[in-house]
Amino acid sequence: EVETPRLIKSTPEGARDHIVPSRLYPGLFYALPQSPQQLKQLLMVAGIDKYFQIARCFRDEDSRLDRQPEFTQLDLEMSFVQEEDILSLAEELFVEIAKNVMPHKKISFPFPRIDYHDSLDKYGTDKPDLRFGMMLTDITDLAASTQFQVFRSVVNEGGVVKGFVAPNCSNYSRKQIDELTNLVKATGLPGLVTIDLGQQSDDLESLTLEQIRSVASRHLSVEEIKLIGKKMDASAGDLLLIVAGVMDDVNIALSQLRNFMGERLGQIDPETLTFTFVINFPLFEWDSNENKWKTPHHPFTSPKDLETLSDGDLAMVKSKAYDMVCNGNEIASGSIRVHQRDIQERIFQILE
Repeated sequence: EVETPRLIKSTPEGARDHIVPSRLYPGLFYALPQSPQQLKQLLMVAGIDKYFQIARCFRDEDSRLDRQPEFTQLDLEMSFVQEEDILSLAEELFVEIAKNVMPHKKISFPFPRIDYHDSLDKYGTDKPDLRFGMMLTDITDLAASTQFQVFRSVVNEGGVVKGFVAPNCSNYSRKQIDELTNLVKATGLPGLVTIDLGQQSDDLESLTLEQIRSVASRHLSVEEIKLIGKKMDASAGDLLLIVAGVMDDVNIALSQLRNFMGERLGQIDPETLTFTFVINFPLFEWDSNENKWKTPHHPFTSPKDLETLSDGDLAMVKSKAYDMVCNGNEIASGSIRVHQRDIQERIFQILE
């Protein structure tokens, strides 16, 4: 076990630093660590090949339900290990902790592993709640071939059309639909398209236009609605919830709507702890505001594919970074560090 100093130099990360003015050096200041990031590197180089630390972290950011100005984290650091070693150890650790602290809880084991892009595609978020289904479906290809102008204009501008099925919700009232629409509007999108597949029908194939309740039915044929329903794996009596727009905005809206419906429909078991690892995060993300590449984790994260890093599409470079998620909340995060000078220099060049 090690302990690292709290009065150190600034190590920029995801939030602003808390600063402490220096009495001995007027005009200069210390920064409280957001995490002991650079100190980890020094300890490894110094020959402490594996250690743990109960680290106090300080981040000057707006408070949220899962954020506060200071928090404590358990750091595990190891040299000469692979990603699999870390994930296996973390899995054993958290299962043991959960069994001892909350023995009444049901724990899923082993933890499933989800690719970052698959997580965004199916759940709209990189911290999915796997206690219930209602996964997202991309119907952009079908939407592009319809005469529904809302869909067509979004697709023509490079956007997407995605949605999910709310099972057995075709009896939702206008007030309930408005409530869901307002949830979507609160994320910044103009609205929500709902398609009620009708309780009177025996199956999707025998569905008639008269049995469908939707503003979109004025612009979509019954065959087009059936195709959309089949692709979304819907049944008669279900309610389709569909959003169109820029990919990131659509994912945010549907992710929040999915979580809301999971609770509304009683599909979330409060006595279950469902863990998952989200892996293969991108090494770089393009920041359109600053017109430069940035790193989602930190610039010391090791890439998985060196060839793409050298001369390929930087947006496709995957990293050896991973998050642990429990019931839709990120509770741990880590990565394999870069240990080759030329690779680290290349990453810094890209980030300049």
